[in-house]
Amino acid sequence: MQQKVVLLILGVLVGSLFFASAYPTGNNVQHSVPVVQKINNTVPVYYMGSNVSKYFKEAIPMNPSLSIKAPHILVVESSHVKNNPQVRETVRKELLSGIPVIVIGNPEVLEKAFRGQFFARIVAGEGEKKIGEATVYGYVVYTSNGIFMSREFASFGSPSTALRDAYKWALSNLRSDAGALKIEPMSSGAYWVYHHQLDVSSENLWEPYGRLNLRTIYYKLLNDKSTEYDWYNAHIRQQSVPGKELWDSNWRTADMYTRIKANYYNSNGFLSDYAPTTTLGTTTVGVSIGVSAGEDGAQVSVSQSWSYTIPDVRVYDESDYSQELAKWRHDIAEDKAVGSNTYQIEPGATLRFPQNSLHRWKEHYGVKYGKPKWWGLRWDYTDELWIEVYVKMYN
Repeated sequence: MQQKVVLLILGVLVGSLFFASAYPTGNNVQHSVPVVQKINNTVPVYYMGSNVSKYFKEAIPMNPSLSIKAPHILVVESSHVKNNPQVRETVRKELLSGIPVIVIGNPEVLEKAFRGQFFARIVAGEGEKKIGEATVYGYVVYTSNGIFMSREFASFGSPSTALRDAYKWALSNLRSDAGALKIEPMSSGAYWVYHHQLDVSSENLWEPYGRLNLRTIYYKLLNDKSTEYDWYNAHIRQQSVPGKELWDSNWRTADMYTRIKANYYNSNGFLSDYAPTTTLGTTTVGVSIGVSAGEDGAQVSVSQSWSYTIPDVRVYDESDYSQELAKWRHDIAEDKAVGSNTYQIEPGATLRFPQNSLHRWKEHYGVKYGKPKWWGLRWDYTDELWIEVYVKMYN
């Protein structure tokens, strides 16, 4: 009996020692500090505001009084630019020189940098939870025959992740062919000119469900022979990458939602045209948008056309001209390949605004994901996850 008691006490003591070593307390606790992997930037990165050297292997403070040769990338902190006229002028000159500018924080420091600027910012996001401003914005400008064209980027990731994505985006716009945008030849007739491209991604915010990517292209109508109005075409490219493909989570794309409200910010915003309308039982849908002479104040007839595939997809047109609203729902067969893999939709709309006015509208991009359970006999679905964009055009 005494021998059993001794063995029991020894066992408790050994177990206590193991427990203490497995769960250290007091001074024995060591907290790991996450290490930020620096971006190995092959292109010079200059910065104004906070030092970004912790994100880039080589970052150089920029002196606004000096002229720096291209190619390079400029990173600015919005609070540093906002109330500093000299810095704002430097940012403007960089943009007009074709230098990609990356802004940490509020992108409004880029507004009104030049005449004819197209500007967008993120205003909302995931379900009922507002994402707010993106972490990082990027902006680059090109010119052709005196016409300004631009590309804008927005990322919601942590500063290190967002800057890495923004740097990759900036590099893609430094290529020798980056300025070779889709511009139709100058002519005496009316035509659509490439004006702006907006790139946005939800990144990994909605893991394990999926990711929403936007790459919408905007065109402006030139030589329209109208002294009253301006027209824009929005060629939407909205992509869903389901969790099944990204993280093997088995979540599939179930629905995609798109809408453009032409008069959301200005009562004079007008929906001239949109496409597609409700489509069932087809594998391809055509889109043709534009203006026709004699309609909606147009003096000319000119359109743009494209198509996209809709395998195992139903398109529901929920638009309403009385509300100046273009709206679609793409019902995707989540149990088919189109739901399990990356899928892109491309609806479009033509918007009209009075000349010499501020042109503003709102866009909504959403997605819903589904996951099979009970051997596929029942499914779980997320609420709609969404991003909204405030778009503004300065004359």
